[in-house]
Amino acid sequence: MPARPTRTFEEMCEVARHAAPRTPDDVTVLADGRRLDTPEKVRAWVDEVNAERAAEQAAAAVDGTAA
Repeated sequence: MPARPTRTFEEMCEVARHAAPRTPDDVTVLADGRRLDTPEKVRAWVDEVNAERAAEQAAAAVDGTAA
């Protein structure tokens, strides 16, 4: 059975349209507690994720498994 969205795109847009304005502390907080509150921190996190993915893909290529 295919997955079905619980809300449509239009419904989500309507929710966002009525959302309160951002606050100064409205930032992404990672599971390890790090706050991505500057563009530099976001870029560093993206670099970490990309490096982890590249390492996983390289290991999978060596092992012969799909990553």
